[in-house]
Amino acid sequence: MSDIDILERLRRLHRLRSTSRALPSRLQASVDGGTAPDAAVHFLASPEEEREIANDLGTCLRRTLRCPPSLERGGLSLAQAFRWDPEALASLFPGLPPGVAADLRHVAFLDTETTGLGGSGSFAFLVGVGAFELGPESAAPRAFRVVQFFARHPGEEAAMLQALAHHLESFVLLGTFNGRTFDLPLLRARYGLHGRLGSPHLCLPSLLAPDAPHLDLLPPARRLWRRRLGSCALGALERRVLGYRRGQADVPGAQIPRLYMDYLAHGHLQALHGVFYHNAEDIVSMVALLARLSRCLLSASDGMGEGGLPGADLLSLARLYEAMGQVERAERLYRAALETDPEPRLRAEIFHGLGWLLKRQGRWDEAAEVWQRWIAAVPGPDPRPYVELAKLFEWRARDLAQAEMWTAWALHNQEAAPPGRSSPRAIAELRHRLERIRRKRRRNGP
Repeated sequence: MSDIDILERLRRLHRLRSTSRALPSRLQASVDGGTAPDAAVHFLASPEEEREIANDLGTCLRRTLRCPPSLERGGLSLAQAFRWDPEALASLFPGLPPGVAADLRHVAFLDTETTGLGGSGSFAFLVGVGAFELGPESAAPRAFRVVQFFARHPGEEAAMLQALAHHLESFVLLGTFNGRTFDLPLLRARYGLHGRLGSPHLCLPSLLAPDAPHLDLLPPARRLWRRRLGSCALGALERRVLGYRRGQADVPGAQIPRLYMDYLAHGHLQALHGVFYHNAEDIVSMVALLARLSRCLLSASDGMGEGGLPGADLLSLARLYEAMGQVERAERLYRAALETDPEPRLRAEIFHGLGWLLKRQGRWDEAAEVWQRWIAAVPGPDPRPYVELAKLFEWRARDLAQAEMWTAWALHNQEAAPPGRSSPRAIAELRHRLERIRRKRRRNGP
């Protein structure tokens, strides 16, 4: 089925309900200029403004919410998140052009909610964009504003995309969570589709172009927290990194496509209350998450002065800095991770990283000390520290007796290990290494 056929089927679904049905009372009041605020509802679920907007491609709904700068998430207020450090940003996103985002005033945080039909049949019916609003003194934010563009039926998608494009013109950098693989490809496809359907003046915003600067928070979140947390879904990061749980108004993301389809069939906008809330929460959490990522890197830069990070996070940061060539900072982080008294498996990975870092710098005596500490501190048949010591003595110290000893010790540990803890491949490699070293010793004589 073609893109055009799918879009037409959705339009027919919308036409099944009466096109003359009045707008829901809350929406009608806002279109007419009135409001119906509910002070008992969290501000992320209650818009400050909700009205119909029009452009040359039709109409759509625009909702505006404002969060106070004092709002806290993850132990940091939005005002504190606004004051980020460009050095930390460059560490998290090394591909950014220099100076592209010295602060957050030019960043638009974007999140989409889609029909979830799969493939070309999926489209975004709701796009939220969050950004800081500056007060009279530009050094401090007055609020964090979330603007949501909503297509009340598939026929409003083009108008919604036009409104979104106009809104994004004032920003220079985009922030998303997994936007590189989900939100942005989807939006690019929808802009292209409507251009082919007869809206040639609907142009893709420059901020959504494939080569535009982009802060996708998922990759750095994975680099830093996946070792400790496993799942790096946004909800998991909210709970386990930010220490935050959403209100009861939230709906699971998997239910959102069905809720929109129900809305198309029945026209009750109130049924999407939780979807709007979910979208706004995603956007605010992006800001908090970026602040937490930045704070972790600044904490590492300042010698872990933030009260200490978990060993797994310190290891992840060490590897991040090592990959960037900042070996002194990486070494300090590896050593700090060992001081957190990590569990044996994590301790082994820290020793492995630190030993490899020292080896690459030619600091052989220090590396040997690390490998021997590894053997003493982590029980088990892991052959890696023994093999590194055997290599050191065979090729650097030219001491074949020591090389043979370390290799034989590793082989003994492997062969004596209970089932499931030894590796046939490791045993074969160790036997091969041991035989080769013994042959060299025989050739060289006593």
